[in-house]
Amino acid sequence: MPNIRLIPAFDVAGPGLAVGMLAFGVVFVIILFLLIVLVETVALQLLRWGDLRGSLRASFWMNLASTVVGLFFLWLVPALGLLGILIAWALSALIEWLVLMRLQRGERQLNLIVAVIANLASYLLLIIPSYLLST
Repeated sequence: MPNIRLIPAFDVAGPGLAVGMLAFGVVFVIILFLLIVLVETVALQLLRWGDLRGSLRASFWMNLASTVVGLFFLWLVPALGLLGILIAWALSALIEWLVLMRLQRGERQLNLIVAVIANLASYLLLIIPSYLLST
């Protein structure tokens, strides 16, 4: 009888599953980012920050900046739970306020209010539910 080694199914499918899970994670992050941009664009519009095109552009740039910086602090959420989300929200609001200040100078108070409310909307509608569903 020949000596045949059986290879567990995971050894064969494992790399493909890992790549598939990584791709799903990347797609999820992109979809979440686009939804956040949409929610915050609506918030900017409701707060009369600017016209639709300007609000969409501002929302894209402020969320891109807060996402890039937020990647360095990603460990906070699993380590601190909801406190980590609160810290991430505050950091995100600060970064997005700074971006808004670059786009619409001289509107310090309006930009701060808009950044805080827009982030509150996106965190309440998207970030916190995503966190709760993942735990």
